[in-house]
Amino acid sequence: AAAAAGAAQALAAAAAALQPLEADPPDPEAASAALARARSAVEQAADARRRLDTELARLRGEIGVQAEEAIEERHAEIAGRLVAARDRQASLEAEVALLARLRDALEAARRSARDRYFEPVRRELAPLLAMVYGPAEVEFDDATLLPARLTRAALAEGIESLSGGTREQIAVLTRLAFARLLARDGRPTPVILDDALVFTDDDRIERMFDVLHRQASDVQIVVLTCRQRVFRGLGGNVLGFCERPRPAAAE
Repeated sequence: AAAAAGAAQALAAAAAALQPLEADPPDPEAASAALARARSAVEQAADARRRLDTELARLRGEIGVQAEEAIEERHAEIAGRLVAARDRQASLEAEVALLARLRDALEAARRSARDRYFEPVRRELAPLLAMVYGPAEVEFDDATLLPARLTRAALAEGIESLSGGTREQIAVLTRLAFARLLARDGRPTPVILDDALVFTDDDRIERMFDVLHRQASDVQIVVLTCRQRVFRGLGGNVLGFCERPRPAAAE
């Protein structure tokens, strides 16, 4: 009787579970697909576990080998070297900062000395440049103390890129400016131009003649040339040299 009662209850539960399945029966193919997917996922998980077990065994073996090689002592040694390296880095950074300050101070002193040296030359050279080129400025090289750049109309050009005529004009103007400075300092020095302004065009050479006359007020300028026609408009005191006529040959 007890078994029959239990069976009746089980039958009633099965019937209750059967009713919704009969009302909306599941798709066998979908169930098969879900089962296949689940089995595939289980197999993949099993493969991954096997690989991880293998990797874990390898790592445990490597840890054991490295433990025998005193890896902790090596770690402590490397940590100490790292601390020493950082201390060295801090020391070098402080030294670099100090050297940078020294470099900046030397650069400032060099610029100041350069400006004190070249400023009088620039002041004397400015009106001469204006007579030839209009508003212009010549920059000097710090190392060679020679003209390095000519700035005209806000355009700076290196001396090496200028024409031959412009380069020789700047050379003459610079010499005239230095001669005027020496004269004002009580050390008059003559300027001798030997066949200068060879590459200067007609317009510029007239302006250069005006510059020579301007500077000749307190500087002695001697111009040597074999181009009498070109320098005819220079003015000044002209000294001519001629050869003594040769005697006639005897018959």
